[in-house]
Amino acid sequence: MPANLFKLSGRARAMLAGLVVALSASACAPDMFQLGRSTELDDYLNRIAKNCGKEYINGVEVWQLADDDASLAGDEDYFLDQASMLLYGTITPEQWKADISGYFNDNSPRGQRAYNCIISQLPSQAPALPKAYKKVFRAAPQVSGNN
Repeated sequence: MPANLFKLSGRARAMLAGLVVALSASACAPDMFQLGRSTELDDYLNRIAKNCGKEYINGVEVWQLADDDASLAGDEDYFLDQASMLLYGTITPEQWKADISGYFNDNSPRGQRAYNCIISQLPSQAPALPKAYKKVFRAAPQVSGNN
């Protein structure tokens, strides 16, 4: 009888797994939950798409990375994570360039032109860090997007 106490039904197991995934995702990528909520992040991504969209990072047009339409799956997620850390000032432009160029394996002049364009779209002052970020960075501060 005590062994039955720890058996979960399939539905309960699925709900528990979903909860674990949701909590993990919110702890690692708070920016994904800021899309549509953070006008600063939305505006920044729109400026990137508009002004740098025709630039390339290792064969991918920047507008595809800034669009978040899930066509590039993990690449878009990584780009979004990095762009949001850059926007909110949790990493420097130099750290961002190193992280992005390493991830996309592109240190070419064409890639550098794209990186410089993206950096030039930053507002003159970093916006306030969203509440979702504050909780995450209190628990696990970011020094670089590769940490």
